[in-house]
Amino acid sequence: MFCYLRRPALVWTHVTADSLIGLAYLAISVTLGYLVYKARRDIPFHWIFLAFGLFIIACGGTHFMEVVTIWRPVYVLSAAVKLFTALASLMTAVVLPFNVPTILALAQRAKASEQVTATLRASEERKEALLREVHHRVKNNLAVICSLFYLQSMHTRDEENVQMFRDMENRVHSMALVHERLYGSENLARIDFAEYAQALAKDILSSHGSPGPPVQLKSDLEPIIMGADLAVPCGLILNELISNAFKHGFPDSVGGEIRLTLRSGTDWKCSLVVEDSGVGIPDDLDVNRSKSLGLRLVRSLTQQIRGSFDLVKIDSRTSARLVFTVNNHER
Repeated sequence: MFCYLRRPALVWTHVTADSLIGLAYLAISVTLGYLVYKARRDIPFHWIFLAFGLFIIACGGTHFMEVVTIWRPVYVLSAAVKLFTALASLMTAVVLPFNVPTILALAQRAKASEQVTATLRASEERKEALLREVHHRVKNNLAVICSLFYLQSMHTRDEENVQMFRDMENRVHSMALVHERLYGSENLARIDFAEYAQALAKDILSSHGSPGPPVQLKSDLEPIIMGADLAVPCGLILNELISNAFKHGFPDSVGGEIRLTLRSGTDWKCSLVVEDSGVGIPDDLDVNRSKSLGLRLVRSLTQQIRGSFDLVKIDSRTSARLVFTVNNHER
């Protein structure tokens, strides 16, 4: 000790080294403790990490006592710290070998699980590729049907039959558009109905274009994710509502506005509203008894998705409202 005091540089070297080592040990133990606290449900044998942390704290305490002993030689306290370090070291050394076989078994199990995961991932990618190809082929087949309806309408002189073929073409196109959206999306089982409804509405208005004043489309759509089994009937209903609004609300090339609204509410309830500023519906129209093919189709599809539909006249506007549940239908 007196030798140290005669050589201050050597003293400060010991003090600095022991202090840094002690701080490093303390930081390591704090990090281990934080890790165990945050991942205690995910890390097996987390108490081994606690034992290591205790061992490291004890080692750090020993180095701190070396610093204290240089300035004040309290050998009783130093001996107690070293005894505590010896006990912590002995406990860690005794406990660790008994857990090595279990840790190795867990490592092998994790490796096997990783191989199974890789196999499942490859299988999932193959299924995704097949499903994407299915959507692509269904879309192409429906597009062929649309072309057939279009060609047939071009060879038909009766205006009523021409309109019938065009209506059927729009209905098939609404189904094809669902598969087209699914084919181009990351999730092959879900579709953003807001984007789909916007694209479908524009296509319908484009197909009903006329040389007179244009019909403006205004939309207020909230993103709603749904499966294809719900998107297809909702798309068919939307096709009928917009087509009817265009054909019956704006006769004689009268311009106006069609507003499309999509909202989600509580309990997974969603509302789809098509409102037009046209001439309005007849006062004697009964939606539930109408024999119109379009309204009969809307009623049938509404029952299929377990929703509700109403068609009302508000001032000079006609409002068609469909309410359906996304969650219940997909269960």
